[in-house]
Amino acid sequence: MILFPQLPHHIALQIANAARSASIQSLAGTAASEHPACEYTPTGGTRATAASLNRLRSDLLQLATAAGYPTPAGQQQAAAFDAEAALVLAQQMSMAPAEAAKGSVWEFLSCVLLPDIVRWRFGGTGGAATPLERFVSGRRNVFQRLWWRAFHLAPRAPDAPQLQELLRTLGEDELVQLMERPSLAGIEGLPGSIAVGLLSASQAYSDLTRRQLIREAQKRFLRLSSFVSFESIAAGEINHHVACVFEQVAASLPRQDSESAPAPRHG
Repeated sequence: MILFPQLPHHIALQIANAARSASIQSLAGTAASEHPACEYTPTGGTRATAASLNRLRSDLLQLATAAGYPTPAGQQQAAAFDAEAALVLAQQMSMAPAEAAKGSVWEFLSCVLLPDIVRWRFGGTGGAATPLERFVSGRRNVFQRLWWRAFHLAPRAPDAPQLQELLRTLGEDELVQLMERPSLAGIEGLPGSIAVGLLSASQAYSDLTRRQLIREAQKRFLRLSSFVSFESIAAGEINHHVACVFEQVAASLPRQDSESAPAPRHG
């Protein structure tokens, strides 16, 4: 397991407050693979090397460049960057969830290794300051949100769609619906199963939008989680519940044509 540098929060705040209004070019010039204040988890793995950190920066910078960096990215470019960056982070930052839960890991990435990409990705219109939350740790941190997105969506079943397909196909609104409900997103296997179920349902019920399907489905999953312990059941049983929910959602939503909605097949 790889241990990544951890930047103390008070140092991250100092750097972030200066970086959020700085130019992308100046931040690119200060980007580094180390910082004198960095710490590491003392045991449990091998420290990331400067070479591996530089490779991570190089690969993410290449993705950003393909999306228009340093010119502000359009909506489609930003979505494409997020999908590909999530894959790179998942592949190159192989660490335990306990390590990934340490905000100082992500503050090192956003404030030391990749501050220019943070500023580019969320620079705002007219050069407006980047929100502080994009640099510091939390669910809005540029890289923290992408790593966890890939982690939770990674399919557990061998015959499920690959992570690449899910990340590249799902829209931002759908991903937010999947990730920003902690009581559901934190259940192993459930977000990935819901994502696969959503794509399947969108093909089966082409007269409904994915936005309609996922928003209504998440409400039902929240209610269902009150009396079904998703944490304790097998992957196949989770998939069964997911299929039932999407069928019920499709049956309950107004249709765009005069045909009646299909009844749920699983009751």
